[in-house]
Amino acid sequence: CNTCHQRHQFNPAVARHSEQCKACHWGKDHRDWEAYDISIHGVVYQVNKWNPTEFDFSKNLSDADYVGPTCQYCHMRGGHHNVQRLSTVYTSMGMSNADRGAPLWKEKRDTWVSVCDDCHSPRFARENLQAMDEACKDAGLKYTETFKVAENLMLAGMDEPMPKDLAPDWSGQHIWSLKIGAYHDGPEYGGQPGESGEFRMSNCSAVERICFESVGYWQTYIMKGMAHGSWNDATYCDGSFGMDRWLVKAKTFAERAIRLSEIEK
Repeated sequence: CNTCHQRHQFNPAVARHSEQCKACHWGKDHRDWEAYDISIHGVVYQVNKWNPTEFDFSKNLSDADYVGPTCQYCHMRGGHHNVQRLSTVYTSMGMSNADRGAPLWKEKRDTWVSVCDDCHSPRFARENLQAMDEACKDAGLKYTETFKVAENLMLAGMDEPMPKDLAPDWSGQHIWSLKIGAYHDGPEYGGQPGESGEFRMSNCSAVERICFESVGYWQTYIMKGMAHGSWNDATYCDGSFGMDRWLVKAKTFAERAIRLSEIEK
């Protein structure tokens, strides 16, 4: 409770400020605060948050009538504390290639639209949601291709060996970090059948780290940027452009590994 309500104060008015979410929800792998802060909505908040006629934080969230949305207004709409209920993190921060338009997600999508239509038309909200879906789908193609480059290197025996002098993964072994369950199964991937590796940024080869950053960082920028109306974050600011660069980086790494292998032969 102290994280949001402030120790010794425990004032709901304090907890209604977007900055309270910043304590945890920021960083490369879950870029919530940054995406909101530089979005159209975030700029409106930063410019007007000191004006009580535009943002009256003394009111309950259920009675809030802000000039622009805060994190709490959208994700804790009405004052409830179940933030996940008003969230679209239904496919692991947009990093999954799942069908985001499947019936399974209909309730969450309708809930999303019901929040946006406080200020916008339902059609506008659904179009933005669809734009996010398309951006995630496009990013998924780059994600798949980047991983395939690393997989082909590993299967050909040309990937750098995992540094076994460092700590093992969560299973106590040194399984290929991109062996994600059934996606990469078989003895050549290490571990037991059906066993997953640990998708990680450390104790892995350089090309595996490239894959981690492509998905864990840049694809997250795309999803979070589109979800919060921060389109620059999803494109030029390392989102789509970052995935492009890291795909080229993986291909360059692979090309050099193949050339080096031929020279050694």
